[in-house]
Amino acid sequence: MDDNQSYKISPKKIKEDNLRFRIPLYQRLFAWKTSEVRQLMEDLQNHFEKHSEKSYYLGMITVVKQGDRLDLIDGQQRITVITLLAIAFIKALESGESKDWNSFFNSANRVYFNGRSQDMEYLLRLKDGKSSSYKNVNMAEGLLFIEKYLKENFTPQKLVRFANQVYNWLTIFVTELPSHYVEAPTSLNEYFEAMNSGGKSLEQHEILKVELLKDYSNTDKLNLTKLWNIVSDFEKPLIKLVDSQVDRKEQIRRYIDCIEKCREEKYAEVIDILCVDNESDVDSISIAEIEVEKHEFRDNTPKDKEDSIISFPQFLLLVLALHLNKDEIAHIHPSKLHDTFKAKENRITADKIGDFYHDLLFYRILMDMYVTRLKYSSSSSSHKLISRDIDDEDKNEHAHERLRQFQAMLDVSTEHHIWLLPFLKHLRNLDHNPSQIELLKFLMILDLNRDGHDKCPDQDSLDYSSKPRYWLWRMDYAIWEKLIIEGKESFSKGNLHYDKFDVDAIRYYEFRANRSIEHLHPQNEDNNDNWPWKDVNSFGNLAMISQGFNSQQSNLPIHVKFANIEVQIGNKNLQSLKLYFMYLKAKGSDSEWTITAKNEHAREMMDILKQSIEKIKSYGQAGI
Repeated sequence: MDDNQSYKISPKKIKEDNLRFRIPLYQRLFAWKTSEVRQLMEDLQNHFEKHSEKSYYLGMITVVKQGDRLDLIDGQQRITVITLLAIAFIKALESGESKDWNSFFNSANRVYFNGRSQDMEYLLRLKDGKSSSYKNVNMAEGLLFIEKYLKENFTPQKLVRFANQVYNWLTIFVTELPSHYVEAPTSLNEYFEAMNSGGKSLEQHEILKVELLKDYSNTDKLNLTKLWNIVSDFEKPLIKLVDSQVDRKEQIRRYIDCIEKCREEKYAEVIDILCVDNESDVDSISIAEIEVEKHEFRDNTPKDKEDSIISFPQFLLLVLALHLNKDEIAHIHPSKLHDTFKAKENRITADKIGDFYHDLLFYRILMDMYVTRLKYSSSSSSHKLISRDIDDEDKNEHAHERLRQFQAMLDVSTEHHIWLLPFLKHLRNLDHNPSQIELLKFLMILDLNRDGHDKCPDQDSLDYSSKPRYWLWRMDYAIWEKLIIEGKESFSKGNLHYDKFDVDAIRYYEFRANRSIEHLHPQNEDNNDNWPWKDVNSFGNLAMISQGFNSQQSNLPIHVKFANIEVQIGNKNLQSLKLYFMYLKAKGSDSEWTITAKNEHAREMMDILKQSIEKIKSYGQAGI
C-alpha cells in the first residue's frame, strides 16, 4: 500500500518511545504452544552467541494508530511473547539488572487487551508471582518454559548479557496503516491479500466476524459474538463427555434438547446451555472468557485430538447456502469466503444477521449430533459418530456402525457439498428425532440418485485410466456391510469360498482419505512377469490405499506387498478391504495371483457391489 508507514522497533525502542499496544476485541488470545516458545528461545540463544550486536528479526506486526495506542491488527502473538520474555527476565535478574525490562513492562500497561481485563491483570500477577482464579494456559505455560530455559542454559553473568542483547536487538518490522482501515474493515482484507504475508495475516472468517456485526449495538455484538465463538471451535463437540458428569446417553439427550429448542426458536436458552457445558458463567460471561475456553482446554496430544470433517470456513459457506437457499454457494472454495459473503447478491442485511447467526448455531448442533467427526491418534485417524438410538439400542444393533461407516465412505469419496448440504437441509426440516436407520436410508438413497450410481458399473469401465476412486471406496463399504449384515458365513457361500479370514480385521476397517490407486501386480516391467497391460490396469488388479503406503510399495514384488498386508491384518489396520480379498484369493502366495485369479476376484467383487446397490433400490418404505 502507498499510504502506509514502515519502520523497525525493539524492546528498547518500544520503551524509549513509550509505544503502547491495544489488542482489538476480534483478535484471538495468545496461541503459541511450548514448541513455538522453545524454538524462539533456541533461535535467540544461537543468534546472540554468534552475533552479539546484530538484530534478530522476529517478524512483522501491522498496526493502526488509535489515539495514544497502536491497535495490533496482526502480530499480537509476537508482542505478547516479548511481554512474557520481559516478565521472565524481571524475575530471573537482580533488581538493578532488570531495570530496563521493568521499564518496558510498565505495570502491564504496555499491552492493553480490549475487553479482556482478565489477561491484563493476569500478566501483572504472573510478574508478581501471585495466584489467580483466572488462567490463560498458553501464557502460563509459555512463561514457565522461558523461566526454565533461562535457568538451565545461562549462568548469572551470561543471563545479564543475554537479557541486554534481547532488549537491544530483538527486532520487529512495523507496518502502520492509516486509520481508514479501522473505519472500513473491508480494507483490511484487501490489505492482507496485497501483502501476501505467507499465512500470517488474519483469516478471512476472523475479518467476517467483525464485519458482519459492525452495525450492531454493543449488547447485540456481545451476544452474537458469544454465539460465533461457541460455534467456530471445530476441534471439540459443543456438548462434551466429561468423565462421570456426562455419559454418552446424557450427551445425546442434551443434544436432542438443544435441537428441540432450536426448532422452537429458543436460541438464547440453547446458548445458555452450551455456555454452562463449557463451564462459563452465563450471567457475567465476556467475550474474553469465551476466547479463553477456545484455547485453554485444547488437548493437542495425538490420542485425544479430534476435528470436524469440514473446516469452519467451509461450514460458513454451507450455512450461507442454506440460509439463502442457494445451493451453488456451497460449491465455492473457502479461499473465496470473504468475497462470497460480501457479494451484493449474497449480502445479509442487518435485520437478517441475527437469523443467520441462529442458523449457524442450529446447523452446528445438527452436525455435531448426526454427522461423523474425525478422531486422530499418533498413527491414524478414525470416524466417530455421537448419534445413537439410545432408547432402543437392540432394535438394530448394527445401525449406528452402518451409518458411521457410510458417512465415512462419503466423507473420503464425495465432495461435501454433494451430500452434506442436502443432509443438513433434511435434518433441519425434520420434526422429530430420527433413528439411525432413517438417516442411513436417506443418505444411501441420496447417493444412489446421483448420476450413474443407481446401477452397478460395467467392470471394463473401472480400469486404471478411469481413476475409479469412488467405486473402489464404495466396494470396500459393500464388503464391510456384507460381513456386518450377513455374517462370516456369507463369504463361504456361492462363488466366494473364503473359509478363513480375520473377521475383526474387516469389522474394524476405517475409511481414510486415501488418494492413490494401487496395482497389486506391479506396473514396473522388471516385476511384471509378462502380464498384458490391459490386465495390469484392470479393476481386478486395483485397490485404493494411502499415498504414503503406495509410494513405499508401488513397484514392489507381490510377495512383499502380501507381507505388508499380513502386518496390517495383525494390527487390524487394513488399507483396503478389496486388497485384502485379493490377498485371500491368492491364498497369500504371489504365485497364486494369476490373471485367472484376478478375473475371478473382479467378478466376485462386482457381485457384492451389485447386491449392495440392489438392496438400496429395494428399500422403499421397508426396513434396512
